[in-house]
Amino acid sequence: MTVLTLNQAAKATNKSKSTIQYALKTGRLSGHKDSSGNYCIDTSELFRVYEPNTINTTKGTTLEHIETDVKTALLVQQLAFLEQTVVRLECEKNDISRRLDKSEEERRETQAKLTALLTFQQEEKPAKVQDPVVKKEDNKLWKKIFKMLS
Repeated sequence: MTVLTLNQAAKATNKSKSTIQYALKTGRLSGHKDSSGNYCIDTSELFRVYEPNTINTTKGTTLEHIETDVKTALLVQQLAFLEQTVVRLECEKNDISRRLDKSEEERRETQAKLTALLTFQQEEKPAKVQDPVVKKEDNKLWKKIFKMLS
């Protein structure tokens, strides 16, 4: 599928650009505009409506030459698209790399905190041993018991 610009379509059919453009606007000829605003017309669609001009006598160019120009233009567009794709992929790669570095840093910080928590040993205070202190009340109780027994 070869696509022609408005100018190339006019040369290929020996019609004026305004004739081709009018046919596009009225719907007699189908085509679309590319990202830069230029019309793109498929050669089969163009030659369905208008007869091909095999040789353009004013310029001396053949239809094959136009097709070569079109193929070159398509390759240039594909190259531009691929360059944009490479730039986009590099940006995504840099973003992912940045996120991965940040995640690794957070993981290391968390690991350090966990290690600190697991290795933390609080000083153990010796348990107080209480001496059995005899309270005065207990003492009175024993005295009463001994008095009763004696």
